[in-house]
Amino acid sequence: MLKIKDKRAFLFCVIATFMLWQFGVTIRNLCVDTLALISTNQNPVFSFVYAKNTGGAFSLFEGHPYLLAMFAIFVLLGLFVYVYKKVIFDDKFKILTIVLFASGILGNLWERITLGYVIDYIKLNFVNFAVFNLFDVMICTSVFLFLFVVLWEDFVFPRLNNGKNNN
Repeated sequence: MLKIKDKRAFLFCVIATFMLWQFGVTIRNLCVDTLALISTNQNPVFSFVYAKNTGGAFSLFEGHPYLLAMFAIFVLLGLFVYVYKKVIFDDKFKILTIVLFASGILGNLWERITLGYVIDYIKLNFVNFAVFNLFDVMICTSVFLFLFVVLWEDFVFPRLNNGKNNN
């Protein structure tokens, strides 16, 4: 049987994930609005476009949205089980990372299930790069934050502690 580590952390992660997901949906709706699409055409930094993506990042697994949806469901369930069993409320940076990751996955998952594709709408005009959405930004940001946490806890922090213990 699963034993909860910290009820506050779990509830916070679930509620914050759904709130951030809804925020992302609102931003998407504003960005794919006709006025937003027209108003950013001459912007040198970015513009809003409307693109259907049936694949994952960089159109990986294109045409297989339900395979990607199943994978996303497993990852989401794994994240919430991890939070349920291992995370305490004081791990604020870890919670932030998990909430960003889960919200991004949930946003893209919802679109894959309901639409059969993900709506990408942010195009960088100063570089030739793939069109993406806010949920993609959340996922990438959380991965970088996670890598930072792992590197900090496993490489930097132990060395700092060893240095303090020797003095």
